[in-house]
Amino acid sequence: MFNKFILLFLLSASCMIGQTKTNSKVDTYTSRKKVYEIKYAPERWIRADTSDWDVEFHDKYNLVTAYFIEYDYFISDKKLKSTIEDEYKEFGKIKNLKIYKKKINDLNVNYFECELDYNDMLYKYQGFFYSGKGGSIQMQFGAQAEAIEQNQALIDELNNGISIIN
Repeated sequence: MFNKFILLFLLSASCMIGQTKTNSKVDTYTSRKKVYEIKYAPERWIRADTSDWDVEFHDKYNLVTAYFIEYDYFISDKKLKSTIEDEYKEFGKIKNLKIYKKKINDLNVNYFECELDYNDMLYKYQGFFYSGKGGSIQMQFGAQAEAIEQNQALIDELNNGISIIN
């Protein structure tokens, strides 16, 4: 009985040590209208301000890029397909566009996935549109197909970092 108690103590102590090591620093990006925030781990995502998007993130290896923008208008479900196609038309024609409903935190979003053959390389894009307070927002991830597949957990982590500011 005493040996079982010691074993239980050691197991619980090792779990507690593991929990303290996984606590990492979290930074927050607040949207320009102060409606949304994105919490992210700076050791995995590097933030860069751009002129075309409100904010841009790169993974630490610079394989996956994430873009966020807040629009001053609403993008209807009927216009989603044409909006996505317009974004990529200067790079080529997108293929295998899928749009579906998905819940991210408390947001019911229109999630999309597509492919683009650009300079004989296959790129994959995914992300979502959400229409809410003050207009619409878009979060988009892009990379070579292999990088998207290998970094899906990292993409999901950043997606799950977005929320509405109360």
